[in-house]
Amino acid sequence: MTLAFWLLGRVGGQEPNLLGCAATAVLAILVGELGDGLRRRRARSRAARTPAGTGGSAG
Repeated sequence: MTLAFWLLGRVGGQEPNLLGCAATAVLAILVGELGDGLRRRRARSRAARTPAGTGGSAG
């Protein structure tokens, strides 16, 4: 991910700092993990409130 940010900086015409790109990558990963955790918590909460046999897809 650091490499992706570094390459984006190069394509954008800037001289990217590798340490800055690494810090941005860490921040992006943390935000993604927090978002995924919230999404999973929300799904569990909704599943717990839905009575068995209702909703969902029949498959």
